[in-house]
Amino acid sequence: MADITNSLYADWKKQYPKYQSGFFRNLRWASVIILLGMYYIIPFIRWDRPGDLPKQAVLFDLPGRKFYIFDIVIWPQEIFLLALLLIAAALALFFITALAGRVFCGYMCFQTIWTDLFLQVERMFEGNRKRRIKMDQSPWTLGKMARKVGKHVVWVFIGLITAGVFVFYFDDAPTLLKRFLHGDAPAAAWVALSLLTATTYIMAGFAREQVCIYMCPYARFQGVMFDDDTIIVAYHPELGEPRQGNRRLRRLSTEKVGLCIDCRECVTVCPTGIDIRNGQQYECITCGACIDACNSVRDKLHLANELIRYTSLREMGGQQTRWFRFRILAYGTLLSSFLLAISLFLYNRPLVKLNVVHHRQPTFIALSDGGIQNNFTVRTLNMSQQKQTYVLDVLGLEGVTMKVAAVDATDDQGRPILALGPGEVAPYTVYVRQDAAHVHPGAQDFTFKLVALGPQGEEDSYQSVFMRP
Repeated sequence: MADITNSLYADWKKQYPKYQSGFFRNLRWASVIILLGMYYIIPFIRWDRPGDLPKQAVLFDLPGRKFYIFDIVIWPQEIFLLALLLIAAALALFFITALAGRVFCGYMCFQTIWTDLFLQVERMFEGNRKRRIKMDQSPWTLGKMARKVGKHVVWVFIGLITAGVFVFYFDDAPTLLKRFLHGDAPAAAWVALSLLTATTYIMAGFAREQVCIYMCPYARFQGVMFDDDTIIVAYHPELGEPRQGNRRLRRLSTEKVGLCIDCRECVTVCPTGIDIRNGQQYECITCGACIDACNSVRDKLHLANELIRYTSLREMGGQQTRWFRFRILAYGTLLSSFLLAISLFLYNRPLVKLNVVHHRQPTFIALSDGGIQNNFTVRTLNMSQQKQTYVLDVLGLEGVTMKVAAVDATDDQGRPILALGPGEVAPYTVYVRQDAAHVHPGAQDFTFKLVALGPQGEEDSYQSVFMRP
C-alpha cells in the first residue's frame, strides 16, 4: 500500500525560477507597473461628491448600498449590472483564451503579479537562483537568518499595503489611513486588513505556482477553449530534435542534430517548473519567460530565435494561423453585445425612479359625497447628483384630485411639487380621490407620472390600479 501511495502522490518541490531579462520580461514588468499602479493610486483620486460622501473617485459604499465609479453611480435597483459585468468578464476571458491561450495568467492575473513581485524581493535579499538554492540547503547562520527575516518583513509589508488599499475602496482613503495609523479604525476594517494581508503573504510568498496548477479552476478548463489556431508558447521539435547535447560528440557525429543544445535554461526560468519541450501542458501560464531564456542563449551563439516562440499548432504544421474563425467571432460578438448593453443602459437610464404601493387596508374608501378614495405610498428616488424638484401627476383617471401628506406646494395646475436632495429616497402617502360623477363599477388602471422641473425634464412613470366597488 505504501508503494502505491508513493506512486500516486509526489511531494511538493520548491521552485527557484531564474530571473531572465528580455522582451517578454519587460512586457511583464510594464503590466505589473501599470496594473499595480492603478490598484494603489485609484482610491486616492479625489472626486466631487454631494453632501457628506467621501470625495473619492471610486467608492463602494456598502452602508449606503451604492457604488460610485467617477460620474457613474450604481444603485441597489441596478444590481443586475453586476451580473452583466461578470458575464462580460467571463466572455472576455474566453475570448482572450481562444485567441492567445493563458496570456491573462501570464501578464494580468493578480496571483501572477504579486507572486512576481514577491520573487523579486526574494531575489533582492537572497541573490540569484543558485544562491537561493545554496542558502536553503546550508545550515542556519546569523547572515542567513537576517536575509530570511528581511525578506519576510518586506513580504508582510507588501501584503499589508495591498490589503490596506483594498479596504480603502470602501471608505474615504485618507481618512481611513489616518484612523489606521491612530489605531481607531473600525473593527471590520481591521479584520479585513488582517485577512487580506495573510492571504497575500501566503499565496504570493508560499503557494505561488500551486495556486495556478491546483487551486485555480481556470487551469483545468481552459484547454476546452483551445483549438489549432490558438496562440500558445510552443517548442518546435522539428527544429530542436534530436538535441545536440555534448558539442564534441556532435562534431564527431555524421547524423543530423536539432537546434536545441539541451541547456535547460527554458526549465530554470519557468515559474511553474515545467519543461516546455515536453509539449503543451496545462501548467503553462504563457508568460514567455522560456522564450526570453532560449533567445538569450541563441543570441550568444548567433543563431536564429525560432526554437521557442508564440505560435499555433496550425502554424507548427506548416499552415497559416486563422485569426477570424467562428469561436473568436462568437466570443467577440457576445462580449461586444454585453458591453454595448451596459453602456447604453448607463447612458440612457433615467435619473429618477418611481415606485408605488397600493394600500390594501382598506382597498378603497367610500366618501360621503359619493366619491371614492384610494391611498398609496409613492416612493421617489433622485438618482442625480443635484437637488431636484418634481411634479407628481395622475394619468388615465377622470375627475380625480390628488393630495400628498405633509406636502403643500403645488404648481399652477394644482399638482403636488416634491423636492429631493441628491441621491435622496423619499416615501410619500398620496390620497387619490375620484368624484362621484366619474365613478364607475370595478377597478381601473391608471398611471402615476413624476417629471423633473428642469431643462432635462427627467421623468418616470408607474402603472397602478384604482379600486372601486
